Amino acid sequence: MRTFAGMELPDAARARLANDKVVWLTTITDAGAPAPYPVWFVPDGDDTVVFSAPTARRVHNIAQRPLVSLHFNSVPHGGDVWVLTGRATTTPNVAPSSAPGYLDKYRDAIEQELQTTVEAIDATYNTEIRIRHERVVTV
Repeated sequence: MRTFAGMELPDAARARLANDKVVWLTTITDAGAPAPYPVWFVPDGDDTVVFSAPTARRVHNIAQRPLVSLHFNSVPHGGDVWVLTGRATTTPNVAPSSAPGYLDKYRDAIEQELQTTVEAIDATYNTEIRIRHERVVTV
């Protein structure tokens, strides 16, 4: 296991942020339990941005306890594991389509797989969750 703290993200972690479609966002519940959620995301400089419905439990959890983690699925044999820990903030009324790279990454999934519109996604998932990375662990 290697840990990077107070850092610039390693190139391999940046590659996962650029290329993966889903990351697991883990928040902490009122009872102190970890609550992982698979989410869409885009990198924004050294931050990662996720969008959520404003009433989602993860938004509440972050307001109470902003320390979160992001982790990617491993490769089939269990390698290429990256866990990014950081502080999250939420901002209401931000359209996902306004985030650089969001539509490039997810437009096909929105329109073809989900069979909905960008406008519907913007109206539903309009709370920005911005994660400022503090620590990265890889195994």
